[in-house]
Formats: sequence, C-alpha cells, structure tokens
Amino acid sequence: MKAIKRKVTDMTVDELKGIIHEAIAEDMEVWRETFEIMADGKLMGQIRQADLDRAVGKKGAFVAWDDLKNA
Repeated sequence: MKAIKRKVTDMTVDELKGIIHEAIAEDMEVWRETFEIMADGKLMGQIRQADLDRAVGKKGAFVAWDDLKNA
C-alpha cells in the first residue's frame, strides 16, 4: 500500500484516531515480543553469554549483526 503524505490539519478526527491506534498497536506488538524473549530463561542466558563473549573478544562465539544482515 502506497503511503499518502497529508498534513495533520487536513485530516479528520477519525483519520487521526486511526493513525494513532495503528501506531499504538505496532508498539504493543514490539513490547509483547520483547517480553516473550525476556520470559525465555534459556534464550536470555544465550544472549547474556553472547554479550560476555563479545565483550572479551571471543572469536567464533557470536556473529556480528553487520555480518549477519549483510550475508
């Protein structure tokens, strides 16, 4: 869907409510996913270990985000 740029002053109250509702729904989904990750003890342990490995420069123990996203 192509986004149409419009000024807020040209929108109706209902259009603005819809935009706000959509933004809040997207934020809530991101938080829900974050909480799911944080509730997974095993996954959080792996994340903590990866952070420690990265901090001490342990090669091969993790994949850098830049390397992963450019693969």
